[in-house]
Amino acid sequence: MILSQIKPKTNFANIIDHLSLSIHQFDLDRCDERTFYITIEVKYMDDSTICDLIFLIDRDELFGAISLNNLYENVQRFFMQHFRYQLLYTDEMQIAKIITTHPQFSQRIRIYSQKYPKHTIRL
Repeated sequence: MILSQIKPKTNFANIIDHLSLSIHQFDLDRCDERTFYITIEVKYMDDSTICDLIFLIDRDELFGAISLNNLYENVQRFFMQHFRYQLLYTDEMQIAKIITTHPQFSQRIRIYSQKYPKHTIRL
C-alpha cells in the first residue's frame, strides 16, 4: 500500500471546523441551583440535530458537557453518520466550551443568575 493512499484518522479537531453550533432553546425551569441546561443545534451541511448541554455551576470554573438524556443517542448517531466518529467526553466538553462564547449564552446565564444567584459564574 502506498502511504498516500492511507486516510488520516479522523479526529475531533478536524470535525469541529466543519460544524455550526448554535443555541436552540433555553428553558430556565429545567435548571436548578447547581445545574444549567441549554439545548443546542449541531449542524453539518444541510443536516442537524439537537442535544442538551449541562453545566455544573457550583465549581470554580464553568464546566459543561452533553447531557446523557433522550437526545444523547441522536447526537452520537449524527457524528457516526457524518464522520464515522464516536464522540468522546473531552469532545463534549469542547463543544460546551465553544457554546459559552456564543453571545446568547451570556444572556441566558444572566437570566439563570437572577433566579439562582448563589454561585458566581465566570465566562
